[in-house]
Amino acid sequence: MVTQKQKDFLEKLKSIYGKEPLPSFEKICQDLGFKSKNSIWQYFNKLLESGCLKERDNRFFINQDCFGIPYFHSGVKAGFPSPAEDCIEETVSFDSMLIKNPASTFCIRVSGDSMINAGIHENDIVVVQKGREAKNGDIIIAYVDGEFTIKYYKNQKGEVWLEPANDNYPIIRANQELQIFGIVTGVVRQLKT
Repeated sequence: MVTQKQKDFLEKLKSIYGKEPLPSFEKICQDLGFKSKNSIWQYFNKLLESGCLKERDNRFFINQDCFGIPYFHSGVKAGFPSPAEDCIEETVSFDSMLIKNPASTFCIRVSGDSMINAGIHENDIVVVQKGREAKNGDIIIAYVDGEFTIKYYKNQKGEVWLEPANDNYPIIRANQELQIFGIVTGVVRQLKT
């Protein structure tokens, strides 16, 4: 069980150092205003016991699960209002939700509106997984005849083409080169800053 003081200490670590390896106790003392490295060690021991901190290769890291945000299973109605829930049912980490294999995943910002009817808008960030074989209907990032694009992958009887999700754009068939860089597995959109 983590006390409120330990939770506050963890939140300070998260806000200052994020997901990077934690620095020396001496540096943490300076950054957080502690006088003793022993105090830091006591916090670390409790946070290690509770699973909030992990140790790897003689370095300390904040557990990725600690970076989640509150998630309400009950949802929100897009029609008529419903009573609000008073308790958080769990936390969600977008890293763990959107990224199954970090080593083969990258993100890229979308430019243009050719995929708008698929719910992918200009300036959205798409999460892309490399190394998977594209299946008919997957949304992919491809390199076609010298340019990158995001489109639906279509394959029918060995004939391959890329299809936009906007009638204002044509279907793309490669004249020379078609290389699939990855399959889109998620979309992130910021509505307001």
